[in-house]
Amino acid sequence: MALKFSIGLQGSYPIREYIDIAQRIESYGFDEIHVYDDLMFKPTWPLLTLIGEHTDTIQVGPGIITPQIVHPCYHAGNLAELDELTQGRAVCGIARGAFWEFLGIEKQKKPITMVREAIEIIRRLMRGDHTSFHGEVFTCTEELFFRFDTYRKDVPIFIGTWGPKMCQLAGEIASGVKSDGLWNPDYVRIVRENIEIGARRSGRNPDDIEIIAGPLSSISANREKARETARKVLAVYLPYLRPMTDVAGIPEEEIRKVREAAAVGDFAKGASYVSDLSVEKCSVTGTPEEVIQQIEAMAAAGVTHVAFGHCLGPDFNEALDLLGKEVLPHFKS
Repeated sequence: MALKFSIGLQGSYPIREYIDIAQRIESYGFDEIHVYDDLMFKPTWPLLTLIGEHTDTIQVGPGIITPQIVHPCYHAGNLAELDELTQGRAVCGIARGAFWEFLGIEKQKKPITMVREAIEIIRRLMRGDHTSFHGEVFTCTEELFFRFDTYRKDVPIFIGTWGPKMCQLAGEIASGVKSDGLWNPDYVRIVRENIEIGARRSGRNPDDIEIIAGPLSSISANREKARETARKVLAVYLPYLRPMTDVAGIPEEEIRKVREAAAVGDFAKGASYVSDLSVEKCSVTGTPEEVIQQIEAMAAAGVTHVAFGHCLGPDFNEALDLLGKEVLPHFKS
């Protein structure tokens, strides 16, 4: 499986800027654009529609949607519409989600079952299945079917996770696993082993299943500025990366301090607690030369697709240019 590269975009830019950003990403030869569907940021589907309308070849899709917030039939309709608009360039990432505590949900019920059933419902709707569905989490009557023809009956669906059980589910039923925040070769092996367990259950070839690393990214010609930016981003996300932080050996005390600072909105203080180890194990950070070396190590461990994540670097435009002009050519050639 040839190494693929994508860019993940947050829903925080002025809406018309996504046109230029997407066209630049496509022109550099990236394989996919993912738009995060994070709570309290701009919703992903309108942004993907804008991107799809103004690009020609690149695959586009959400990374990641969650059925915890909206019924899968809503996401299925948007996915079908995006696939029609782009004439078959849609992909879709789905996961249990994060930040659901903002909604007063202290503990999710049956998240693995929820994701499994959501994928089943999306696929049923895409292929025009009119039969009813009665799951443990979702129910659909025979009246729930599209009143239009889908462009494709099957769209690639990957599962966003770094949890072993959810990786096994991906091995069973999905096109791949996308682990946001993953940048540790030791943890890639855990992801790969669990994908193989799931693949064996359903008789699939695990080599056909993508392992997508979606690291927090900070690329710059100035190494120190890149690392400073990585700390600022990890001041927000580090507390959410367990068990990857456990495998990396990041101290619980560090995570506790970062979490407490984030809880009161003091992200500058939180960044001061982020260690060099956290930067190295939870983000792709540094100069293009350093980034190339890191990618090679991750590919050797089993990663087949690198999806560079927010915020790309101290200067988004500089980081995108460095990736497009120096990093991608190294691998694409």
